[in-house]
Amino acid sequence: MIKFFRHIRQKLLSEDKFSRYLLYAIGEIVLVVIGILIALSINNWNEYRKETNFEQKILRELKSDFEYNESELNSNIIKSSTLASNCDSLLALFNLPKAEVDPINYFNYTRRLGGYSTFSPSNGALNALISSGNLYIIKNDSLRMHLARWSGMIEDAREDEMRLIAFGDTNMNPFRLEYLNLTPDSTYVDPALLENFKFKNIVRTIRERANYNVENYEILGVEITKILDEINRELNPEQK
Repeated sequence: MIKFFRHIRQKLLSEDKFSRYLLYAIGEIVLVVIGILIALSINNWNEYRKETNFEQKILRELKSDFEYNESELNSNIIKSSTLASNCDSLLALFNLPKAEVDPINYFNYTRRLGGYSTFSPSNGALNALISSGNLYIIKNDSLRMHLARWSGMIEDAREDEMRLIAFGDTNMNPFRLEYLNLTPDSTYVDPALLENFKFKNIVRTIRERANYNVENYEILGVEITKILDEINRELNPEQK
């Protein structure tokens, strides 16, 4: 093809047809530019296709992680709610005459004061995406925003979890050592513990912080729902 155009160009020059040669040269330049533009367009399309395929892969991985996180979060909501409810049950015993206190319930409520919850999400896909600097690959602005702030929300919730655990362990262990029989088969708790106002205040504090953790988890649950909704919106129908 190149030889063909060169032959025409040489023929026009030999026949001293400069005006035709000039038009031909311009046409040749236009053809070259069009060829370059077509090549660039094809290359850009290939790059876009690769980027889109990579984004779909990341979206599937994120969906798997956040579906797991949703299930894990629900388990922690139940566990923290149970701890708060257990505290309520124990506090109710303070208002009963000692003769009416069921020793087994008393023991179980006291023993379960250590039933703390810790939310451990699966963030493998998100961490890899952020650490590699590829968060931009997510074209959905809303999804990208939610993903960017997820780690910070987890850290805030974890701080409150650790605060409760540290408070409970620090304040409850002395009472366990003094008032509970810790032998394996024992269910005994000294009834005098129900007259201890410090212990009652500790139980109240554990209840308040457990309820606060539930509120944190519910906020995270709303965020997970938003993230999964955005992911499903971006996933190809056959990949949902």
